[in-house]
Amino acid sequence: MGDIDHALLQESGPFILQLQQHIREAGLADRTGQTYVHWIKRFIHFHGLRHPEELGSREVETFLDHLAVERHCSANTLRIALNALVYLYRRFLDRDISDLQYSPAERQRQLPVVYSRDEVRASWRSCTAIIG
Repeated sequence: MGDIDHALLQESGPFILQLQQHIREAGLADRTGQTYVHWIKRFIHFHGLRHPEELGSREVETFLDHLAVERHCSANTLRIALNALVYLYRRFLDRDISDLQYSPAERQRQLPVVYSRDEVRASWRSCTAIIG
């Protein structure tokens, strides 16, 4: 998030306050609401503090491309940002933003390293030999 001033993200004007109220009334979990507001604020700041009603599908695509290509966000992060923007446009502003075309996230999920039983035994033996 180095490209966005953290102090700006803390500010909440009337639009954000109305959005937060809408989220509460919709019954979303508090943490989900906080996350959605965070991503919506980033979207607004990314587009030079323009009101979301002035923006549309093209600007959503540009923002998601920025996250995927320039910020190297994971697929899960991109999905959360997309969900927040879909909520903003479909449920809060009652506007359609279908058929979005944006770059998928490039980073793949890292799989955990799993040791075989023989590798665990060998490691255990070497540790006990060192300890004494």
